[in-house]
Amino acid sequence: MSRQNDIDHYGMDVKDLDASPFEMVEMLRLRSKIHSYFRELTDEEKLEVNRYDLILLSNAKGFYEKLKLIHDFPNTNKPEDEWWWHLHNVVSAFYKRSFSISFADPHGDLMVNML
Repeated sequence: MSRQNDIDHYGMDVKDLDASPFEMVEMLRLRSKIHSYFRELTDEEKLEVNRYDLILLSNAKGFYEKLKLIHDFPNTNKPEDEWWWHLHNVVSAFYKRSFSISFADPHGDLMVNML
């Protein structure tokens, strides 16, 4: 799959709260794949991914509620910079209003810091 196809699929997936939990896990895997080559994307592609990340963040509770049925979030071995694998923390931080959204650096990926 081409990078633009990856981004397009991710964009469709973050809007699909009717997907099965298994399809949602595939979305998280796809986001990790995009993360692996994020620095190589054009500025326009990076902005597109960032927009989709913000949609995922706004739908985090809905995704978490379905995904927790098949994914053990508290025991995930994924790095913290892949915040999409830590939706339990994102949802908790959102309700406590104890998080910030930033960029790793001017060319880096979106970061969600749970305070």
